[in-house]
Amino acid sequence: MSGNAATVDHRSVLARELAEAGLWDHAPPEVRAAEQARIAEGGDPLASDVVNEIFFNADGEDLAEGGVERFLAKLAPALRKHGLKLQVRSVQDPYRAGDPDPDYVVEINGIRCTIWRQEEWAGLPPWEEATVRPLAVVNVLLEQAHSSVRVFTLYAGGNDGFALLLDPRVPAAMHASGLFPDHEVPSLPVSDGRP
Repeated sequence: MSGNAATVDHRSVLARELAEAGLWDHAPPEVRAAEQARIAEGGDPLASDVVNEIFFNADGEDLAEGGVERFLAKLAPALRKHGLKLQVRSVQDPYRAGDPDPDYVVEINGIRCTIWRQEEWAGLPPWEEATVRPLAVVNVLLEQAHSSVRVFTLYAGGNDGFALLLDPRVPAAMHASGLFPDHEVPSLPVSDGRP
């Protein structure tokens, strides 16, 4: 088999696996079929208007500078469709007038989440931490809600970062296909063990 034929086969397998993972389940049948064909022909699964409703801007700088509550409020309606009702409140917010504590802490459905500690600003700004830590908590809550989706990230910590609601089989299929560099495959935020 030629290298080109092998690549086409990987793309067809990827297209089928993405369809099975429900990437386009929210779209009409004819759109789902067109998306599967587009991927089989070499299209990027995440570069389509069809998946826009699962993409959420996650600007690491905004999140680190007191924006976690606002960001999770934007994510909340989509999470509600997957059985998770979010309740978020700032516990300590150095950007809020009169809050003397230098650490940034929120509570998500009763779970305390340290977005960053003051000492973490000594090196690079903790933009990635401000993205990953609250989404790791959301993923724990999605698991508890028996949801089939989790929140994944692309370019976490950057100004052009994204959060994506995906069945874990989607990034697994993208990775297994070998067609994408690691930085183009959505990552699952996991806890770093900080309360």
